[in-house]
Amino acid sequence: MSKKRIGYIVMAILVVGLITGFVVYKKVINPEQRQISKEVTEFTMDAEDLQFHFLNDPEAATFKYIDKVVETYGTVTEVGPNFIVMEGKVQANLLQENKQPVKVGDIVKTKGRCIGFDEFLLLVKIDQVTIIKNNQ
Repeated sequence: MSKKRIGYIVMAILVVGLITGFVVYKKVINPEQRQISKEVTEFTMDAEDLQFHFLNDPEAATFKYIDKVVETYGTVTEVGPNFIVMEGKVQANLLQENKQPVKVGDIVKTKGRCIGFDEFLLLVKIDQVTIIKNNQ
């Protein structure tokens, strides 16, 4: 093989390697953050029903709801700096840029990503939450 041909092969391998590295970086190391507020809702239910599913059959509920977009509604029972608790059963961690004034007793509908169930506090945890509707 000539040196010129070997040079082309080495160059092609380098180009493929760079492209592969870029794709791995964009998809695995530094992926775009999901925008839950723009995704299609997969499940809609009140806070009590959502908690019931996790209490009744934790494995099935985990498989069905975790990392899915859910709309949940209920009466606010607790308000924190970055979260609300509905019916004492669902903790919704609010997005910073999408906060609406909420107080205890408001009936709200939220949209977010279900991230798990706290077995100690018996709370379903939802993050990246936006408030869709607030009936004060």
